[in-house]
Amino acid sequence: MKSRKGIFQSGQYPLLACKWRHTTQRTFAFFAALILWTATSAQPTAAQPKQDFLAANIDQTVSPREDFFQYANGEWFKRNPIPEDQGGWGIRNVVAEDILSRQRRVSEEAATKKAARGSIEQLIGDFWFTGMDTTTVNKQGLAPLQPDLDRIDRIRSIRDLTDFVAIVHNRNIVLIQTNLAQRVLFSDYVEQDEKNSDRWIYSLSQGGISMPPEDYSGSDPRAVKVRDAFREYLFKTFLRLHRDSGKAKAGADAVYDLEARLAKAFYQGDGYQKIGIDELSRLAPTIDWNRYFRRIGITRIDSVNMGKRRFYQALDSLLRTAPLENWKDYLRFWLIKLHATYLDDTTFGDLFAYDSSAYSGALHPRPRWKRILARERNYLGQPLARLFIKEYFPANVKARYQAMAESIRDALRDRIAHLDWMSDSTKQNALLKLARMNITIGYPDKWSDFSTMPMRRDSHVLNVIRASTWFHDHEIRKLNAPVDKTELDLTWSMSDDASYDRHNNEASLPPGFFGGVPGLRDEELEDAFVYGSTGGVLGHEISHGFDSEGRHYDAYGNKVDWWTAKDSAAFNERAQALIDEYNEFMPLDGLHVDGRGSLPENIADLAGLRIALDAFKKTEQFKKNERIGGFTPLQRFFLAYAYHWMFHRTRESLAARLMNGNYAPERERVNGVLMNIPEFYEAFDVKPGDRMYRPENARARIW
Repeated sequence: MKSRKGIFQSGQYPLLACKWRHTTQRTFAFFAALILWTATSAQPTAAQPKQDFLAANIDQTVSPREDFFQYANGEWFKRNPIPEDQGGWGIRNVVAEDILSRQRRVSEEAATKKAARGSIEQLIGDFWFTGMDTTTVNKQGLAPLQPDLDRIDRIRSIRDLTDFVAIVHNRNIVLIQTNLAQRVLFSDYVEQDEKNSDRWIYSLSQGGISMPPEDYSGSDPRAVKVRDAFREYLFKTFLRLHRDSGKAKAGADAVYDLEARLAKAFYQGDGYQKIGIDELSRLAPTIDWNRYFRRIGITRIDSVNMGKRRFYQALDSLLRTAPLENWKDYLRFWLIKLHATYLDDTTFGDLFAYDSSAYSGALHPRPRWKRILARERNYLGQPLARLFIKEYFPANVKARYQAMAESIRDALRDRIAHLDWMSDSTKQNALLKLARMNITIGYPDKWSDFSTMPMRRDSHVLNVIRASTWFHDHEIRKLNAPVDKTELDLTWSMSDDASYDRHNNEASLPPGFFGGVPGLRDEELEDAFVYGSTGGVLGHEISHGFDSEGRHYDAYGNKVDWWTAKDSAAFNERAQALIDEYNEFMPLDGLHVDGRGSLPENIADLAGLRIALDAFKKTEQFKKNERIGGFTPLQRFFLAYAYHWMFHRTRESLAARLMNGNYAPERERVNGVLMNIPEFYEAFDVKPGDRMYRPENARARIW
């Protein structure tokens, strides 16, 4: 995934794959399943007429020259308001309802079987059974965590404290469900060495805070609202633990103070610096690192990647000076928070209330069965996909998109070859990287073995802990082994995001991340729609190999500077045009898009749609230029791109996305891209004075 310049994403549990892999934002995970609807659906519905599904969404009160996103999608938004249990709503959610129903049937069927231990059906069945057994979950309350709470009570030293941190890190829960900043005390993980992609490396980063670092001290109304909601959540948690309002307030204040002091030590940048264990021990001597490594299962290690020295110096000082009782309350709170999603209704409700008030704006949580399915995709994504694909993913769909993928690769190859700002030597390296890029469409040829995962029917939260520990052990075992670039990511899922893995130079679309329309089969979808929606996504992932971050990695996935200084300067000059453009957007009063923070995504959006359009121009539909639903093929291509991003948000969700900084909102991702593409001006007769018009000398031209 792209390097994380922001720290938090909006939503209750922003999902994270592996640190090194770019993924299209996971709030679009359900859209990934669209084709599984279209490939197997029956006749078109009355709500989405087969003959004119794009025209049905047009808002005739808006000009395409003023706000193309609203023009293309406005009528759909009017017909589909945001439900109270959501922070946003889009076309993918509609299709996802059917996909979720099918996944539910698969899970329910597995739960009824007495399947062999270690089989796919047993894993899915046991996870589903315990997750849906609300009577047992509510009866157990916090009891499954009582052994951990007792361990915290017995802590008498910093060594005891870090021993408990190791226990939580062994579960690795947050590497599956949220971002690295929300790991207790600090973050650590195994990743491919960016200087040698054939080896694994152990990396240390900052962590241990619950909010974006600026929210601990920010004075703007949004930050105050988030901070107040977090303090209320802290108090509720400690009131339940201590059953005394005085002790609850003291515990809440102590934990807030610790997190606020950690937040002050946070800083941007993902510097690569390999240091020895002796140097690490001198940097943060309060932690017995050799003991910690043994506790998390590392038996042999001589160096780590340390990119956050200042954070670890601050953490070390805080461990030495803050009262041990405060740290014990810190661990109690984090224990509850990290497991709250899997516990009783009261514990989950407290967390949801905090998230709803501070971030998502959702008034009600999703139904339980949908939340359990989301967890299955996190922890048992491959087993669930294998059961699902067997029934719902036709081979002809995969073949169609494999052919499109190669046409998009050809389009980028042609663009690189004809660049007037890049030298021949850099071009050759770029063309080599593109040629060696592995593009994976749909499901893999080889699945991972999950048979040793110890799933049972006793406790849902314990099943999550077992699964998380199983993932952690797998990652740790890789540390001193060579990288197997043919191995499938354990977190792979049919509903996962399209992605680009820069260390393996691989772009992939999981099964179903293709264009789709409710009621239409894939063979009924025209090329203009397929190339404008799915083609743009695939082009986006391919172009991540050449964005402001991916361009620093070579054809073999190593971080190598293969650009001349002149070419780098030319690239940065062209990228600055996108930074300037997106900085101008202000979706909410006082909140602008972060043009620099969102640059990798914006480059990929623009380049991806550009090469998808080049590929579409070679299709028969484009050459015939026949109108469908009153629109030319070129117009329908751009309407399809807007259709892909058809999603509207609550103000809270939109604010959280803007504060994150890594991604522009959907409206800006559509309008901002199209303003740089000459064919869009041609298709919709955009002229100077129109809001969608951008002067030629200000338009971004990179690839």
